[in-house]
Amino acid sequence: MKYWLVVVTLALSVSFASAQERMKIGYIDVQRVIAESQSGKRAKERFQVQVKKAEADVQKERQDLERLKSDLDKKGPLLKEEERRSMEADLQKRSVILQRTMNDYQQDLRQKESEIMSDILKEVEQIVNEVGKAEKFTLIFERSQIIYSDQGIDITSKVIETYNSRVKK
Repeated sequence: MKYWLVVVTLALSVSFASAQERMKIGYIDVQRVIAESQSGKRAKERFQVQVKKAEADVQKERQDLERLKSDLDKKGPLLKEEERRSMEADLQKRSVILQRTMNDYQQDLRQKESEIMSDILKEVEQIVNEVGKAEKFTLIFERSQIIYSDQGIDITSKVIETYNSRVKK
């Protein structure tokens, strides 16, 4: 009886070991692909241009508001009540408009970033699928989803090379 138990245990462990040998597991660091690939760098540059333009527009309006507030502080006591109220109302209205504009810019920039990343991620996903099939991977994970790995193969550099070569074409 003990003999059969040992035989079955050995058979199961041998079949499990051979199954592990056939598994090929890899991972990719998507953030690194975005940061190091030519398309990712260009997308980041385009996005930064949009961010700087939005920041410049907001900064200009802030300076106008500061100037208006400074004028109100200096001239306010000397102005007629009606003129002072008009300046205060204008200041308040422009301040609210600035807040709305800032929120609109933030929402617009988040949406543009999402669109850019979505396009890049679609291309990266295709390349990962091709590399996975070509090199016979069983599984490929995203690096941020891995807690521990001693057997995984990092294919990030291969994906970046493939991605860059496609962009050149």
